Amino acid sequence: MSKTYEALKRAEALRAQERATETFDVPYPTPTIPLHGADDYYELRRSLLGSAVGESVRTILVVSSLHGEGSSSVACLLARAIAEGGRARALLVDLNLRTPALWRLMNVSGQTGFMNVIAENRRVDEVIQPTDLEGVAIVTAGSGRVSAVDVIDNPKTAEVVASLSRLADVTFIDAPPVSLYPDARALAPLVDGVILVVEADVTPVNVASRSAEIIRETGANLLGVVLNKTRPYIPERIAAVLG
Repeated sequence: MSKTYEALKRAEALRAQERATETFDVPYPTPTIPLHGADDYYELRRSLLGSAVGESVRTILVVSSLHGEGSSSVACLLARAIAEGGRARALLVDLNLRTPALWRLMNVSGQTGFMNVIAENRRVDEVIQPTDLEGVAIVTAGSGRVSAVDVIDNPKTAEVVASLSRLADVTFIDAPPVSLYPDARALAPLVDGVILVVEADVTPVNVASRSAEIIRETGANLLGVVLNKTRPYIPERIAAVLG
């Protein structure tokens, strides 16, 4: 094992210790997921259902190429759209263990979650929380003195991800940017499908293309690309290319 890799692991461990001291129970009055353009998510839901989501596709990894493209918000809104009106049970799982955001977006406690399942040998159903959205539950990233690398490399992570399809009709998993960290590459083959989120007019085309290549190289099923944060001079809709 290279000295560089060992140094990276030590750095991850130090960051994990810092995260362990953070408070994840700060109350937020309302979820901060953007609701503008929500109708487009229902259109996207119809496209997803046409791709066998909820049938053979039960677990979906939602990733971006870079930070700030909105993959966490997209995951939340997709879960909401899928579960709307009692159509299905949706589960959100935060496997962005580097910069977790779902606990804030969904206004829940982030103290206990996926990290605790792996590090403390807990069951997933022990850390599932309800949300204010009908039919949507969540497993946050959690906390603990364990690094993202150690969690992703742990054989139990693959077992837990495989079990998620038994807990809901559709599970959306948030992960770190695919071009910056190896996490998404390790997780992509474990799920039924992957959605790549691209920020309109910001993400370089070559970066987005390379991210799609990385996902395909893992053997994962790339369901499509979501064009997020469209500008006024771009048609006000979410562009979804599926199939």
